[in-house]
Amino acid sequence: MKLKMQQENKVYLSLLYDFYKDFLTERQKKIIELYVNEDLTLGEISKELGISRQGVFDAFRKAEITLKRYETKLKLADKYYKNRSIIEEVLQKLRRIYEHSCNERK
Repeated sequence: MKLKMQQENKVYLSLLYDFYKDFLTERQKKIIELYVNEDLTLGEISKELGISRQGVFDAFRKAEITLKRYETKLKLADKYYKNRSIIEEVLQKLRRIYEHSCNERK
């Protein structure tokens, strides 16, 4: 259960990063990229960047807070998911209409 929540958090963090990465420092960007894209632990990131684990943790937390703060204000990820859901519904309806019209022709 905890692993699934961590994976979902990584996916959500990745999505927020895609929308709001320009609001992060270069160090924060690198840490988030290594954590999300390379699946490194904070300890591994500290070795990779040559900084303390506490330094990585602090930068990671600040980046996460920044990303979530922008999402709270702008809601771009939320809008993305809602629009994606609407598009999926429309596509399903179009498929059913298409299949129905093909069946009527037979």
